Amino acid sequence: MQLDGKTPEGYEIVYGRLIDFDPSHYTWNDTMKLWNMVTDLWIREKATMKGHLFVVDITGVTFGHAGRLSPLGFKKYLTFLQDALPVRLKGLHFIHSSPVMEVILAMMKPFMKKELLDILHIHTNNDTVAKFFPLDLLPNESGGKSGDVMTLHERNIKKLESNREWFLEDEQTMRVNEALRSGKQKTATDLFGVEGSFKKLNID
Repeated sequence: MQLDGKTPEGYEIVYGRLIDFDPSHYTWNDTMKLWNMVTDLWIREKATMKGHLFVVDITGVTFGHAGRLSPLGFKKYLTFLQDALPVRLKGLHFIHSSPVMEVILAMMKPFMKKELLDILHIHTNNDTVAKFFPLDLLPNESGGKSGDVMTLHERNIKKLESNREWFLEDEQTMRVNEALRSGKQKTATDLFGVEGSFKKLNID
């Protein structure tokens, strides 16, 4: 979700946190779809900003959740984040970290460029978070004062739903046609291999 307020530098924050802690209900693709929809709408509304912070609260994330992640999933998103997403990312912060973060980082780091690694920050408590941005900007559950997570989440969903027609048009008309690219095309197979271009088939 996009949080209200800005840092003293004028940076704005996109924040994520689990609401349902049950690992069996967690799906990486759904999570990233929601995250990207929030980011897309954020860019559309604000156009240009001084900078962006991505903040992920690890509260409730377990090894059960980590088992539902994959290096390929991280490779796809991190390729998009580093090579395509039009944001001025000033910080990638994981807060309230726990030992499971080591497993997650092991999947992420092989696909992270130096520029992204340089702005990656892992926080086990809010003392270190406060060195980068005011804690008050965060939801109550993360130690801030911007409101409770469920209220902010519901507001975020309503905002996305109110822009339904724009998202549908965006999906249909605002995608790259690789056939028109001069030079070598950048297809899913080129970027991620055969595994990245096909869904898993379950054959009895």
